[in-house]
Amino acid sequence: MKKLFSMICLFMAISTGYAQNFVPDPSVMYNIVQTNSNLVVGPAISGGFSTTQPVVLTLTNQSSQAFFFIPVVGKTDTYYLQDGEGKYLNKVSNVSWDSWSVIFESTTTDLNSEWVISGADATGIRLMLNANSKYLASDAITSGSSLYCDKAVDNANGLFSLKVATIDNTPVFSVLDKNLVIEIEKDLQPYPLEIFATGQNYNINATVSAGYTLSKSTFTPTDFTAGSGKAQVVIMATTAAVGDTGTVVFSYTLGGVKNNLDTVKITAVNSYERYFITNKACGLVISSDSINNPALEVSNLENYKQYFLLRPVHPAIKDSLFYIVQDGEYAMLKKVATSGWNTEYGHASDEAIWKMVKQANGAYSISNFVTGKALGTDDIIVNSRLYDDKAFTADPTAKPYCEWSLVSLSESTDKTNSELSSVSLSAGLLNQSFDSAVRSYDVLAPVDVSSITITGTSKSTVAFIDNNSAAVSADSPTANVSCVSGDGLSTTIYSFKYTQLGFGDWAARGETNSTRSIPSQWGWKCANAKWVSANSTTAGTVRYIDNPVNYFSLADTTSSGVLKDTIAYKGRIMYIRWDGAVGDSGVYSYPVKLEGAKTYTFSGKYAWNSVVPADTTATFTFGINTASDNSGTSVCSNDFTVASTDLLDLHKASFTFTPTTSGIYYFTVKNNVTLLGALADLSIVEGTTAIKNVDAPRTLYAVKTGQSVHVHGTNMGDNLSVYNVNGQLIKQLKASSDITSINLKSGIYLIKVNTLVLKVIL
Repeated sequence: MKKLFSMICLFMAISTGYAQNFVPDPSVMYNIVQTNSNLVVGPAISGGFSTTQPVVLTLTNQSSQAFFFIPVVGKTDTYYLQDGEGKYLNKVSNVSWDSWSVIFESTTTDLNSEWVISGADATGIRLMLNANSKYLASDAITSGSSLYCDKAVDNANGLFSLKVATIDNTPVFSVLDKNLVIEIEKDLQPYPLEIFATGQNYNINATVSAGYTLSKSTFTPTDFTAGSGKAQVVIMATTAAVGDTGTVVFSYTLGGVKNNLDTVKITAVNSYERYFITNKACGLVISSDSINNPALEVSNLENYKQYFLLRPVHPAIKDSLFYIVQDGEYAMLKKVATSGWNTEYGHASDEAIWKMVKQANGAYSISNFVTGKALGTDDIIVNSRLYDDKAFTADPTAKPYCEWSLVSLSESTDKTNSELSSVSLSAGLLNQSFDSAVRSYDVLAPVDVSSITITGTSKSTVAFIDNNSAAVSADSPTANVSCVSGDGLSTTIYSFKYTQLGFGDWAARGETNSTRSIPSQWGWKCANAKWVSANSTTAGTVRYIDNPVNYFSLADTTSSGVLKDTIAYKGRIMYIRWDGAVGDSGVYSYPVKLEGAKTYTFSGKYAWNSVVPADTTATFTFGINTASDNSGTSVCSNDFTVASTDLLDLHKASFTFTPTTSGIYYFTVKNNVTLLGALADLSIVEGTTAIKNVDAPRTLYAVKTGQSVHVHGTNMGDNLSVYNVNGQLIKQLKASSDITSINLKSGIYLIKVNTLVLKVIL
């Protein structure tokens, strides 16, 4: 009897463990309710319409949140899940490595569409995907949380219940510009308002306040179907006065009852000025490429898509915030919300707000309100796309090409205007910055630039520029560029004078204008330098810094003879960096014109600004070379060592050199470690032969005996380098005592002991 009772209990346990899974009615639509959150499965909504991204979200009784469970023939407890919009809940099948993403698609895709129900509806069901035997769940339980199909069977967010769905017949309807008062220009400029609707089988009606008219007042389901859910109504201010406000009301009628869907506010305004927005680097304007992406194009008066209205975001506040609105389309230039860099034309949103700031040189920076990043382009040719992920650089000749000019349409077609809007140079820079009202300029040219071409752009597209692309040089130092108005009645002459920069201009002649105090504009060269920003400076500032904080100049302020006392440095430094962007072999250089057989003395200061922990000493190598990258003939090369314990201390450097021939040479500087350094007080003067000690004071002198030179005052371990009069290294050795002897032939030599230099004539 006991045995029989035990068998009955075992049978009951087995029966309970294998209780039948919930079987949905294939003719009924269900909401799939997440137990943890009470949210339902459905598509994410964008612009009022379903996307292909499955999420859990608040129940709104839309058909896209209701599902048929369609049995898969021949498979137990297995179903396709089709929503009320005819889309299937599938695993992504076209990306082989993606084993977790789900998507709404129009067809089934074999195992990627087969969901196996386990569990009873009363206690909760789970949905297993046949493609990978994993379960459906979300990572979070807030509305909008994405669903994935790679979860374990016990995932807390993967338990669901089924509820018979109630479908709301109200259409999905939206006006994407509804949060912005629509401004209707009074000169009968039509405003095309886009509306969207899906899910309705009846007409949608539009009415407007008195003083305004609509191009269409009734929209059928076919109208929306033909436009893939989109239709357009054009609004005009026919009799409304400037400042008159009104509304556009959208509604539908069912069973004799009128139901309002949405209301849009409108107002009549005076016409806006239209502008070309021109890239300062190339003269191309913002327009559209072949698929309507914001891009650069050649200006064309007949292409209205190149004209832009600048609508203030806050009309009563001068905060430089604007919507940049494309003429005719009234589409707004904006950041793509889901991208870190792309731009598009679309409707009003925070991503469509831009801060436009006029720079000292007259150009504008345009930065996105959401990201704070600048609008720019990676190239400056036709069809170059616009991106909004740039760090603003006040340099039209280098990426990211983010300086812009505004030219109004009235100016661009003004037949009476004879002024230039901008001037570009093939090299060097203007002194002062270009201003259309200023007629005379110096063209500042580095000494290694023999000729500079001047190219002007007129304010009016119907004006004529005479002698455009004029050239100035040392042999022909002056040139005029004339702008003649379209009616031929007015001429404005701009004059330019070639002015050569010298080595004394290395520090930008004292200018502090952030758009002009950039070393490369004043003659400095380095093929892979980032000239504008530098470590340990404010982002976006230039490399020249006046009176840098915490910088000291080594000086013997107590006449103790020991160069360890310091005084605060007041003057200009230039940051100069070697790092991952520049590389340890990066060579910075500045051109200088020298005469052969003359002796020159270089002097200056150098410092180590910031340290990389792996390095405790660094060597600045200063020299004179025939090539800007130090690859030519070396006149001299001199090493100056600094320790990481001396950060921000400006050390003195000095050496003499004598070039054999006259010509253009380059002062060069490089380093052997990764660091941010600084240069100050650089000079090259003619005729000074005295050599300044830059080490701690010590007595060094040379005594010659026959073909030998005996250097007195050396210390064991001192590095001695011997150079001929041309600066060529001919011998190196280390000192082993306080007197170091060197055998040499007759001639003139420079003997360097560490950083100290002696001149010897045999």
